[in-house]
Amino acid sequence: MPVALESQYAIWGSEAAGIACPVNWMLEPEIIRTLLSNAGAKAVIVYGPDPDIEAWNKAMLIRQDLPGVRHWIKAGGGQASESAVVDLDAELPRFNAQTLDSGRRFSPDDTASMFHTGGTTGTPKLALHTHGNEVFMAWVSGMQYDVQPEDVRVCGVPMFHVTGVLTNCLMPLARGASVVMLTSGGWRDPSVIRNIWRIIERFRVTALGMVPSVVNMLLNIPIEDADIRSLQAASCGTAPLSTAIAEAFAKKTGSVIIEGYGLTEGTALSACNPRYGEARTGSIGFRKAYQQMKAVKVADHRIVRDCEPGEPGVVVVRGPNIFNGYLEPKHNQNIWFEGGWFNTGDLGYVDPEGYFWLTGRAKDLIIRGGNNIDPRMIEEALYRHPAVFDAAAIGIPDAHAGELPVAYIALKPGNDYPLGRLKHYAYEVIPERAAVPKQFYLVDVIPKTAVGKIQKNVLRGDAIRRAQHQMLADAATDAPVPVQDIRVEDRGDQGLTSTLVLPATLSATEREAARTTIDAAFATLTIKYAVVYE
Repeated sequence: MPVALESQYAIWGSEAAGIACPVNWMLEPEIIRTLLSNAGAKAVIVYGPDPDIEAWNKAMLIRQDLPGVRHWIKAGGGQASESAVVDLDAELPRFNAQTLDSGRRFSPDDTASMFHTGGTTGTPKLALHTHGNEVFMAWVSGMQYDVQPEDVRVCGVPMFHVTGVLTNCLMPLARGASVVMLTSGGWRDPSVIRNIWRIIERFRVTALGMVPSVVNMLLNIPIEDADIRSLQAASCGTAPLSTAIAEAFAKKTGSVIIEGYGLTEGTALSACNPRYGEARTGSIGFRKAYQQMKAVKVADHRIVRDCEPGEPGVVVVRGPNIFNGYLEPKHNQNIWFEGGWFNTGDLGYVDPEGYFWLTGRAKDLIIRGGNNIDPRMIEEALYRHPAVFDAAAIGIPDAHAGELPVAYIALKPGNDYPLGRLKHYAYEVIPERAAVPKQFYLVDVIPKTAVGKIQKNVLRGDAIRRAQHQMLADAATDAPVPVQDIRVEDRGDQGLTSTLVLPATLSATEREAARTTIDAAFATLTIKYAVVYE
């Protein structure tokens, strides 16, 4: 469901009647179909039709492929003519507004929802949340954020993500506060971004729930004469926030951003900076009350020891908000350490005062010649340049160094700052020589997920594609290799693979010559590659 009032009827109604399974409508239809099939869906609630939301068209496209779905329900949007579709708005008045007509009684251990993971490769995994997980999250988070009935919180994160559903909606609603739903598109709607300060003024908004990309965009929207004095707090999650951006937002609005940290498997929130007291910019704050969290050293899928204060390690969590596992048993292999500790896959440390600091994803760490490089070190340095709007650092395979850092940069709108001068700036401000990127790429937009996480797997594929084209150009002494396309695919545990597409019209002699050049050019490449002829 998108960011619409109907999403609340759909999600909480589904949990009351059975199990909710919010699905990202931006996924490909075949993946949506697989998710619904794996979840055993008996009813599908779809928002639409809406020209800005693809959900309705995709649902109607896969409808015949899901014979197990007994009810198709339309919620919100425009008029639809499809047969055998129930209109939720027309049906609502006949139900009791105060109590459940079913009389169902809930157990804390009953499954309430299945939220799918980001799914950067293949079909996303379905994480099972219990009613106990969700009630605990809403209660303890509401206490720590000190949410009051008179508070007004903005929700712009889509309703297939735990941040949107649980921290932006369930938490304030459970405390009696109000929620402003920012149109069906949420933060993706340009009109929302342009008018955010007027929205705050109109609804006397006290708290903004954002993702890093939104914070960055709002810095470029003038407040003008809008009265935003009602704004008391702003929270940010789903991905690490640049320190430079956080400081700029506080200076612009007078409201400190309360950074937090959570994951789908932790029912949305596992740590946050204090609402009152010292909020340390760049830190994710303290662990959630009653949930345990620590950094550990691991080897061979086991915890070797706890890290000392300031010593980085793998972040692990356990507690009432941590899920019991994924729907499919095969996805639960090696996700737990002894003692019930869940491996988040994130790297970080805790300082002597108990604040946690993330240093990146384990899979995003750049290892150059045995030297571990935190991508955030590169990104933070680039963000501090006044011409830079967005930045991301990744590692690409290299036979000699293991990996080499590469930087992607998007400039602020209308800015044409020379790339050569940005490179010089990076050499001067990045504190470690090994961390200075080998290549810099200027792009219009850095790809992100629907909730603002940088798609580093997409950037890795693009960087490898660029590198292979350059390798072939450098290796072609007589004639260029007639490569029509290079397709880079992330195959999960198998890593990145590339497929070079050459013309099917090449003769046997030409194919042999091209293959010889390719093999010589890629002699230092540490990823698998194949050649096809089309």
